[in-house]
Amino acid sequence: MQVTVTTRHIDDPQKVENLKKYVLKKLKKLERYIESKGSFSETKIVLGVEKFRNTAEIIINSGTFKAMSSSESEDMHTAIDRAIDGIIKQLKKQTEKRIKTKRKKQKEEIAAKGSETTDSTHVEESDDVIVERVTAKPMSVEEAILQLRVSDANFLTFRNSETGEINVLYKRKGNKMGLISP
Repeated sequence: MQVTVTTRHIDDPQKVENLKKYVLKKLKKLERYIESKGSFSETKIVLGVEKFRNTAEIIINSGTFKAMSSSESEDMHTAIDRAIDGIIKQLKKQTEKRIKTKRKKQKEEIAAKGSETTDSTHVEESDDVIVERVTAKPMSVEEAILQLRVSDANFLTFRNSETGEINVLYKRKGNKMGLISP
């Protein structure tokens, strides 16, 4: 991690050193968020003083993400704390977004694998067992009922569009229907 601390209009070298130590100590808060993102190239911190206004600006730049936050206060430590809180908020948001998209992709892959496994289930064919391969098309229960009524089949295998699970709809005696769901 490359950290660059720049100060503007702060003449006391002892104060500059104390602020740098404080900033580096506070940057340790960011390590757990940054480690999950991967290594990053640089962090720039600009601390400035203008009369009664203290400003802190933090920029984290990487190939995968960029975060920037600035804050003003009468106290430099408060300005630094607020700027770091802003960076943490941005990093949390980016992390949650990445996790959400990853989970969505995993759900889609599981759904795709689920339909593949039902389509390609292998059973040895014998005199007692007749193997019939069916595809589980996504549809609602109402659509499945309509489709089974117009077909000559005794059952219909489909993927419930509301739940994403494989269901079997079958004809019963007396023009009634039965639904099997996991």
